[in-house]
Amino acid sequence: MDRVGDTWAPPSGSPVGGSGWHLGSDETWQLVDHPPAPGFWLASDALWYPPEAATEPWRWSAWGFGEVWVGFAAYIAAGLVAVAIIAVVTGSAESADEIAPGALAVYVAANAIAMVGTASIATARKGLRSLRADFGLRGRWLDPLVGLGTGLAAVLVAGLVGAGIDRALGADEPTSNIPVDAPSNATEFWVFFTAIAIVTPVVEELFFRGLVYRSFLKRGRGVWRAIVSTTIIFVAPHLPVAESWNEAVSLLGSIGVLGLAFALACHWTANRLAAPIVAHMVVNGLAAIALYVG
Repeated sequence: MDRVGDTWAPPSGSPVGGSGWHLGSDETWQLVDHPPAPGFWLASDALWYPPEAATEPWRWSAWGFGEVWVGFAAYIAAGLVAVAIIAVVTGSAESADEIAPGALAVYVAANAIAMVGTASIATARKGLRSLRADFGLRGRWLDPLVGLGTGLAAVLVAGLVGAGIDRALGADEPTSNIPVDAPSNATEFWVFFTAIAIVTPVVEELFFRGLVYRSFLKRGRGVWRAIVSTTIIFVAPHLPVAESWNEAVSLLGSIGVLGLAFALACHWTANRLAAPIVAHMVVNGLAAIALYVG
């Protein structure tokens, strides 16, 4: 082969991979110690990355929709295991409208293991080995304020949307997406509050606005398309609690507003999760308090 400057004629065989060659932007094969285009940098994995990978390295991780579907499968399996555990402990499976706060905590714990476990395995096997780097589990000082404002606005708008749909469909009472008996004492309230207002927001935001939303962005989807798609996927697991099509429509509207608000909070803060987590905590925390007081 004849060398021309820093490039060589394409070598025979397979020049890609461990051979020490890569195809440059000028369509000539180059030695591994030369970037494929100006601005590219060599990472610790011995691969060249474009300039923007320095600020958003998660876009070049290998995880994606495969892990999303694995996460949903794990979520379903965890729910079945939780039902079995509750049935063994209580002697019977509880219906959707009479779940005790303690039983709900079992559901939340099972879902947390499934969703956080999926994200953890994804980043460990195919990513940057960091939930912070791959899925944005971090924040800056202004993010909680953005989350607080977003959460309060989401509660108001979702309430209006849900009430409007219930009224239009002639519902006898407001539709709730928390099918649980009201806590009867302070201990039950704090178990319920911890599960719903603290654990659930972290777990669901890590999965939906971390793994799912970023998977859409990694696929080259536009921001608004990714936001809407993630919101639809977020609504889906909340619909099975509906006992009629009227309740399903109401939940579709109100939960859709909440999911959209959480996704926007994520987008407004450069895809960090602190703002949507706080917004989610505000929404769920107010719902938990209202159920207990009411």
